[in-house]
Amino acid sequence: MEKQKVVNIQPLMNSQVENQFTQQIQEDFNKKNPDHSALLHSLETVEVLDVLSDYYTAHEKQKQPKKEATTSSKTSGEHKEIKQAIRYIKKNIHRSITLEEVANYVYLSPFYLSKLFKNELNINFINYVNEQKMLYAKEQLEKSDWAVHTIAKNLGFSRASYFCKVFKKEFDMTPKEYRDSLK
Repeated sequence: MEKQKVVNIQPLMNSQVENQFTQQIQEDFNKKNPDHSALLHSLETVEVLDVLSDYYTAHEKQKQPKKEATTSSKTSGEHKEIKQAIRYIKKNIHRSITLEEVANYVYLSPFYLSKLFKNELNINFINYVNEQKMLYAKEQLEKSDWAVHTIAKNLGFSRASYFCKVFKKEFDMTPKEYRDSLK
């Protein structure tokens, strides 16, 4: 029986993803594509490659002797469902995201996903989502001249006042104060 050679395709996949992503951005820019359909297609490809990468990693862990596999799973500290949830949150950062919706996406109960977030990331689900939204908002305040209510709407907040409250809680200043501090 011939021993099969396992080839680590992850570095190759990563460079292909980077090249394809860069190419799609350049094409969108050159065509002045307003809906960025090529870029969105590229992002979907990245998600597929992430899933393949996760599968490959899990497959490799199964080949390890039981003792090593147990040790590495405890030290890795992150469940695949958490990784999937984080990718889903980042992909859907521009709209309102619920625990139930993400739990359905990763095939877990909302209670268990909430518990995993707290145990693995030391933050509860809604705080994690808001933290990611606020990081994006901060970037938009730095790079664009969009009004605060527009940024709030683009992040799925129905009220700009609530957006400002969450922003102030995260950064100890309002969005307007933050933008003024950049001048």
